[in-house]
Amino acid sequence: MKNDKYLPPEPTAFGLASAPPQAAVNYPPPSYSQHAFPPQGPSLQPGYPPPPVQQGYAPQQDFAQPGYTQQVYPTQGYPAQAYPPQSFAPPPQVYVQPAQHYVPPPPPLPTILLVRPLGWYQRTKINRPQMNVLSAATFIFATGGMNIAWSIGFQVNDRLDNHIRAAWFIGAIIGAAIAAFLPRVLPRRVITSSTHNDLSALQAHLYLNGIANGLAFAPTLALAGELAVFYMRGKISASTEQLSFNLGIFLQIIIAATYSQNYNYNNDYHHELVGGIIAAVFGFLGIVFAALMFIESPVTLVASGREQAAVDALRRLQRLFTPHDQTLAQLEEHKRYVADNQNLATEESFSRALPAFFKLAALRCVNAISISSFFCEMLSYSSIYAIEMRIIIFGAARLLGSCIGALVVDSLGRKGPTVVGFAGATAFAFVAASQTVFGYHDVVFWLYFFEFFAGLALTITSAYLSEAYPLNVKQHFISFTFIVEMLIFIIIGSCDLVQEFLYIVGGICAGAFVLGILCLPETRRTTLRVAQQRFTSFVSLCSNS
Repeated sequence: MKNDKYLPPEPTAFGLASAPPQAAVNYPPPSYSQHAFPPQGPSLQPGYPPPPVQQGYAPQQDFAQPGYTQQVYPTQGYPAQAYPPQSFAPPPQVYVQPAQHYVPPPPPLPTILLVRPLGWYQRTKINRPQMNVLSAATFIFATGGMNIAWSIGFQVNDRLDNHIRAAWFIGAIIGAAIAAFLPRVLPRRVITSSTHNDLSALQAHLYLNGIANGLAFAPTLALAGELAVFYMRGKISASTEQLSFNLGIFLQIIIAATYSQNYNYNNDYHHELVGGIIAAVFGFLGIVFAALMFIESPVTLVASGREQAAVDALRRLQRLFTPHDQTLAQLEEHKRYVADNQNLATEESFSRALPAFFKLAALRCVNAISISSFFCEMLSYSSIYAIEMRIIIFGAARLLGSCIGALVVDSLGRKGPTVVGFAGATAFAFVAASQTVFGYHDVVFWLYFFEFFAGLALTITSAYLSEAYPLNVKQHFISFTFIVEMLIFIIIGSCDLVQEFLYIVGGICAGAFVLGILCLPETRRTTLRVAQQRFTSFVSLCSNS
C-alpha cells in the first residue's frame, strides 16, 4: 500500500444518500516518462491527414504536465438524452382567435293572438268608434256622389257645357294631386253651395267640392285601413268610400226625378238649391264629427315613436275604452308592420306598389265606366213615361249592390264577390246590348241587373285600396288611382257615345272578370302586413284564405 498517497480522491456520489459507496479503483504508479501519457486530441492513423482545425476554435492542446495525474471519472449510467432533429424551417404560425364578447341571442318575438269576436252584433258594437272616426269623410263622399250624379247627367238643366260637367272631376284631380304630397291628415270640409240662378257660382261649388273630395280620398282610405281591426277592415273601408258615393248618387237621382216633370227652363233652380242645402248640411256635420270624434292613426303614432299615444288611440277605438290583451296584440302587430315598411327603401316601396296599382287602377276605371254619362242617356231615351221611376230603380239597384258588397266583404272575402260581380255585370251588359235593336225600353230592365252586379264587385275595391300599398307610398298611390278614375269620367263625358258602347262595356267587364281570377289575392281577415305581401306579385291564382 505504498502507493496510496497517489490515489485520487473519490468522486462525489450522485444519486440518493443511501446508494452504496463506489469501490476503490487502484491506479498504477505514475511515471515521469513522456510516453506515460496518451496523446490528447484525435488519434492519427497512418496514411490519413490530420483533421482540419475548426474555424473559430483553437487547436486542442495537451495540458498534461509532470507530476499531474489526470482524474478519470467512471460512467454514471444516465441514459442519453434524445434531442429533436434540428431544422432551419420557420416555426409554424399558430392563429390565436381574438377574444370575443358574448352576445346573447335576441329574444323571440312575442306571439300575437288577434281574436275575432263571435256574433255580428258584438263585433259591430265593440268597433263602432272606428266608424265614428270616419264619419266626417262619409259626409264628404256623400256630397261627392251627388255631384258625380249631377255631372254625368242626372239633373234637368240643359244649358250646361262640357266644362261645367267636368268641373267636379277636375277639382277632384286637383285635390287628389295635392293630397298625394301632403302629410296624412284628414282635410276639413269646405262648405259651399250654389247661388240661385248663377252658373258661375254653381261652377265654383263643383270645383270646391271636388277639391274637398280629392283631398279627403287618399288620407281617409289610408286611415281606414290602419285604424280598423283585421276582421272589419273591409266593411269599414267599403262603407266609408263606395257606399257613401253611391248613397250620394242615389240622393241626386231622387232630386232629379222629383223636379224633372215640373222644371221651368227660365227660372226654376229649386233642384240645384236642394242639392246645395244637402251639401251644406253634410259639410257642417262632417266638421262636427271631425272635431269631436277624430282619432289619429295608431300606425302613424307608432312610426313617430309615440308608443304610449298609440296605446291610447287603440284603447279609444274599441269599447269598453280600457286597455286589454287585444290592445297590446294590435300594438305589437302595428310595430311589426311599421318595422317591415321602414326597412324598405323608397325605390323598393315604389316597385312593390306597382303591381297593386295596375290592378286597382284598372278596376277603378271600370267603376267610372259603369256609372258614366252613357247610362244616363240610355235612361232618358228609354221612354218619356215613368222616367222618374226608371232612374230611381236604376240608382237603387246600384246602391243595393254596394250595400251587399259592404256586408259580405269580411265574411265571404274580397276575391269571390268581385269575380261574381264582374261575371254578372258582363252577362247583363251583353244581354242589354243585344236588346238595343228592339228599342231602349227593353234595355233599361237589364241595366238594373248590370248596376246591381257592378255595385257588388266595385265596392270591394275600397278594401283593396286601404291595404294593398306599402306604408311609405300608400297615400301617393291611392291618390294616383283616384286620379286615373276621374280621368275616365272626363273622357267618357266628352265623347259622343254610340249604341255599341254596351258591347264595349261588356268586354271591359269580361276583362275585369279575368283579372279578378288571375291577379286579385284574397285578403279577408288578414293583417296589413300579410295583405301587403300578397299584392307584391302580378299573378295570384289561389284564394290565400
